[in-house]
Amino acid sequence: MQKKSKKVLSACSIASLLVTTTAVSTGVKAADSGVNRVGGANRYETAAKVADSGWTSSDYAIVANGEGYADALCATPLAKANNAPILLTTGDSSNSLEQNELNELKKLNVKHVIVIGGTGVVPDSVLNSIKAQVTDVERIGGQDRFETSEKIAEKLGTPTKAVIASGEGYADALSAGPAAAINGMPILLSRAGSLPDVISNYLKAHSQITQTYVIGGTASIADSILNSLPSAKRLGGQTRYDTNVAVLREFASSFKFTGIYAALGDGPLGNEFADALTGGALAAKLGNPLVITGKTISSATSSFLKEKGLTTSTLTVLGGTASIPDSVASDIKGSIGNPSTPPTPGGGGSSVPLSGELLNGAIVNDVNYQQFVKDINTGKYCNDFFEIKPNGSSNDTSINVQLKKNDRSVEDIFTDAQKKYLDSNGQLTDSDKQAIEDDVAKVNAKLDLIYNKQLLGSLTIGNSNKDLKTVLSSLGSNYIDGSGHLIATNIEDKIPKYSGTNGTISGYEAFKNDLTTKISSYFKNDSSTDTIIKYHGYTIGNIYKDSTEMFDSGWSHEANANKLVDIIFPSSRVGGTYTINFANSAGHFIIDVSNIN
Repeated sequence: MQKKSKKVLSACSIASLLVTTTAVSTGVKAADSGVNRVGGANRYETAAKVADSGWTSSDYAIVANGEGYADALCATPLAKANNAPILLTTGDSSNSLEQNELNELKKLNVKHVIVIGGTGVVPDSVLNSIKAQVTDVERIGGQDRFETSEKIAEKLGTPTKAVIASGEGYADALSAGPAAAINGMPILLSRAGSLPDVISNYLKAHSQITQTYVIGGTASIADSILNSLPSAKRLGGQTRYDTNVAVLREFASSFKFTGIYAALGDGPLGNEFADALTGGALAAKLGNPLVITGKTISSATSSFLKEKGLTTSTLTVLGGTASIPDSVASDIKGSIGNPSTPPTPGGGGSSVPLSGELLNGAIVNDVNYQQFVKDINTGKYCNDFFEIKPNGSSNDTSINVQLKKNDRSVEDIFTDAQKKYLDSNGQLTDSDKQAIEDDVAKVNAKLDLIYNKQLLGSLTIGNSNKDLKTVLSSLGSNYIDGSGHLIATNIEDKIPKYSGTNGTISGYEAFKNDLTTKISSYFKNDSSTDTIIKYHGYTIGNIYKDSTEMFDSGWSHEANANKLVDIIFPSSRVGGTYTINFANSAGHFIIDVSNIN
């Protein structure tokens, strides 16, 4: 029993390590369990709530017309490039920016606003109301929607691929938005039968674009246009939902299917684009796909989700129940949760090997674990980052961890710092530095929780049996001090050298390379063939997140060093199903981690 008790404590400690490293908000829970909803009383309030759920602060924000889709369609890649939310306004010249949106600009501490469209789309009265709060306001607009799309494309640098979509309907461009943004592709608008001169001239001037994707069928973009484009590939179907699925299939490798966003893609008014536009920016930020739906889920959408077998994915519905009723959200969630080929029973997914017996039952019924849950949720280890859901009955053996903190990842800190540096002609202002230091302080607070020896107990790394804090603080890293904390001033100092321009790597890549190299050297100097991480003498064999292996003691030191950096300083969402196998068939346990309610 003593040995099993130690395994139980080990399970608790590894759970702590996995879930205290990051948390990303996904919105507000809907009525259906397992479904999140981000929605307000109207599209403007929804836009503000989307921004609030995805950003704690942002230097940039995009403002677009919420009634007319034309100019706004191409904004998602620009939003992604600037790590910016998209906020909406009316086209009424007698109005200012909606109060919800003005409040959001203030809350996010926005310093630069990019307005999409000319004065006929977003009137000067709106710009003036923004300027009363944000001094740097830029308008990107052309004579028509086609020229506006070209002007936005020019802001995206020198892409090698581009999307061509109809400017005479919104569905196809909205389907392409997150995929285009994630892959750095501009969305160029076209007429159905002829490519506008401004778009043709853009493509001629940007000969580095060697691949184009035409979104929609021939009724949206004629074959004559497709044949005039460089290496064009059509992604379309009989309906807008078929087209959406074609886009999702083509760019499946670009998406993180741990989270899926759904938005209304059709309706009687012809302007039901708004939630997909603003939510598409959030989906692109997180690397997630966007599914568009009508008042019922299409067979194409349902089949695609079932084929993917996404049983642990989080669904976030964009907009209120008037846009997507709870019944439709449940149908979408049902397709996600019911793969066409069911996974092997026993948890962990069909591709995840399992070591020995499942320990979940012994863990949740152990008095040490039960006390641990109390300590985490309401006791001495209560924290801002996660809690463990109590088990509902005596036969409930699930270990469910709920994240509750919306913070930036280390990658976000570097990305924002680099943008501030480049946008201010090679200077970081005092306020910029303070923002970096505030974000780093939050990361260090998480590290302190991980380092708590009473919480983690005898978690050791390598044959020398050093704890995590000792290992990180002794690496000689340029970014971590002797207390195992990130050094904010060193991050600031490295930004000019690693700006990600002129062929240099980015600041985050330099940070990750530094840590990976030094952790790899630690293991090499440890005189062990395998990468050894132990708890009370039990060696961790491997760790899986969903069906992807995150760590394996038998991998090379270099590979595991890279994975350990990803675990300790992740750049992506941590929600998912984790399977932790002890070596030598000593058992395994499974943890489900849910993103923020």
